[in-house]
Amino acid sequence: MQPPAVRRRRRWWPVPPSLLVGIAPLVLFATYSIVRSRPSDDYDSLGLTTDSVLRDLVLPESIVAGVMVVLVTALGWWRIATVDPTRGRPRWTVLAPVLILAVCIGRLPLVDWAGKSVDYFLLLTVGVLLVGVFEELLTRGVLLVGLRRRLPEFGVWIASCVLFGLLHFVNILAGAPVSQTVVQVVFAASFGSTLYLARRLTGNLLAPVLLHAFWDFGAIAVSASRGAGLDFFLVGLLGLASFAVLLLGVVAGALVAWRDDRAWRLGRRWRTVPAMDRTGVDGGGAGLPAGVGPVPLAR
Repeated sequence: MQPPAVRRRRRWWPVPPSLLVGIAPLVLFATYSIVRSRPSDDYDSLGLTTDSVLRDLVLPESIVAGVMVVLVTALGWWRIATVDPTRGRPRWTVLAPVLILAVCIGRLPLVDWAGKSVDYFLLLTVGVLLVGVFEELLTRGVLLVGLRRRLPEFGVWIASCVLFGLLHFVNILAGAPVSQTVVQVVFAASFGSTLYLARRLTGNLLAPVLLHAFWDFGAIAVSASRGAGLDFFLVGLLGLASFAVLLLGVVAGALVAWRDDRAWRLGRRWRTVPAMDRTGVDGGGAGLPAGVGPVPLAR
């Protein structure tokens, strides 16, 4: 007699990926931001001074980034949240994040380097790196893991970009003008596609973290340089270039995600083919039994 089958014990760690676990941190963060925000907050003053960078950027972002690090560790998701086993294609789509990097570099001459202290730039660097770690772990990390449990990659791309953009609506409660916030939401959703590309094309989360941080560094530092002989023509030119590059990022991100789903679409196509009744084929019922259909291709 064969021994009875040994009952497999359920694994509790790492936590199995699920949509609920993947989206819960984003919902909790949005709720927390809504509760703590006040209309009296001076949103436009963020990052203008060393004290503002420390108080409004470094301290709060160090807390939320630390919480995300602890959460990912507790879930046991470091590998799946930060590494993709295969890289996206086609390779030419890397042009979108490379051009965003070029825009970031083009902003540097607009920064008032002499008008700010070394402490300001050091704290700003730390702050934007914390923002990159937190927001990328939240959206291009944990959220992607959860979305991939229920959606094809094209749906994952859409949902992650849209949710990343909608997350910025909470800035209205922090005193940001509504019209400015709407533009920021659209901009963030488009930027999210380029950050998605950075992860898919490099195969890890480090690239979008650094790109996100570099973008925020230039945005805040240039904003803090207002009134210091800023070349507004060049600022406007870089702004137009940014929107053009972000549009390229949306197209490229959609293409990479759509291409990843080719095997999934092919599998669904075969599953929808009705079974064929081959009884009686070749005369006198010498064919295949009823209900035998084509063998689906491996996914």
